[in-house]
Amino acid sequence: MKILDALNVKAQDTFQHGDEYLKSSEKYIKLKIFEQLSLTLSFLIKFFIILGLGFAGLFFVSVAGAIALGEWLNSMPLACLIIGITLILLMGLAFAFRRRIDNTVISNVSDNFFNSDKDEKEI
Repeated sequence: MKILDALNVKAQDTFQHGDEYLKSSEKYIKLKIFEQLSLTLSFLIKFFIILGLGFAGLFFVSVAGAIALGEWLNSMPLACLIIGITLILLMGLAFAFRRRIDNTVISNVSDNFFNSDKDEKEI
């Protein structure tokens, strides 16, 4: 009987270790998915911010250049040129602060991702 009891204890230990391994593997997979999702979302947000401001800046610079050539130094083209340069500078600032944008996106996504598990457990 002692042999059967020892085998039973070893089998229970094996199942317990297997269960712990599966739980830690599940946590790792969730963390890996979160990492990939955060990196992708962060890249897309930076891409659209920089691209959007860049296109707006180029649009105003183009319009200002066309008007400036047509009217040769009136105030309206200079105003459009100032707006275009300002938007290009904003694009440069967004590019310079892209790491801060990454951190903000990752913290927001992590709050949503990890708080969704708590909401499910409360229900």
